[in-house]
Amino acid sequence: MEKLEIKNEKDQTVFDLILSARPNLNFNFLKTVLRKKDIRVNGKKIDDNCLIYPNDIVVAFFPEREKKQVGIAYQDKNILVAIKPQGMEVTKQDKAFDQSECLEEIFSPFVACHRLDKNTAGLVVMAKDKKICDLMCEAIKQHKLKKYYEAIVSGKVEKQQNFVDYIEKKDGYVVVHKTEKNGAKIAKTNYWLIKNFGELSLLNIEILTGRTHQIRAQLASHNIFVLGDERYGKKEINKKYHIKKQQLFAYKIEFNDMPNDLKYLNKKIIETKPPFEEFLKKNEQN
Repeated sequence: MEKLEIKNEKDQTVFDLILSARPNLNFNFLKTVLRKKDIRVNGKKIDDNCLIYPNDIVVAFFPEREKKQVGIAYQDKNILVAIKPQGMEVTKQDKAFDQSECLEEIFSPFVACHRLDKNTAGLVVMAKDKKICDLMCEAIKQHKLKKYYEAIVSGKVEKQQNFVDYIEKKDGYVVVHKTEKNGAKIAKTNYWLIKNFGELSLLNIEILTGRTHQIRAQLASHNIFVLGDERYGKKEINKKYHIKKQQLFAYKIEFNDMPNDLKYLNKKIIETKPPFEEFLKKNEQN
């Protein structure tokens, strides 16, 4: 545990004092610390964000920053392609708790050119500076980068399918509509069947748009469920296979028709192996 001790100098709340000393923390994180009784005022544990006064001593205990294994699939003078583990946010803005690391902190000054859901592992393109990031973001917007995923899913799948739907954010989830709707954005996803094993299948997936939770929500709307997905998946299947994390991995990126400063990346393919081999071998034998 990390210990923070501060002497208060004016009338204010406990959280205001801590945030003035540690502006990189956030309110939600402090609420969690408070709930665990890890904040004390003048030696006494508190259970609310109470008012404190001059000369009060506030002591807070924070959990150690969790270390996750991060890899590099490719790096040159302009970009870095990181291999993000499950459970890690890409950007500082996405972090729910200060003590959790994000990809941009680990590889600073590199900045992420696109997002990847916290619980989805795989490749993330990062740029050395704002100029390169802007070029890469524009290339992504113009579909000059192809992004591929592998996923273990349940449900009936075909050999190949192309989905075009409309995604709308609602109360922390996304809702998928089959036809256009005000406020909903078009979502395009293609998949190819790699293999079946019992009630599960391994898919190769390409996304042509980059919407929040696109793969998981869009597949689920077509009765195909990513194994281990607690939000859009099948709870009974997840429980049966004892899987608590979504089996979805961003494994390949292709660069095409890149702008001048990044032209050397044209036709380059960056690929890493999804971590599904052990699970597949075990379940192919059953």
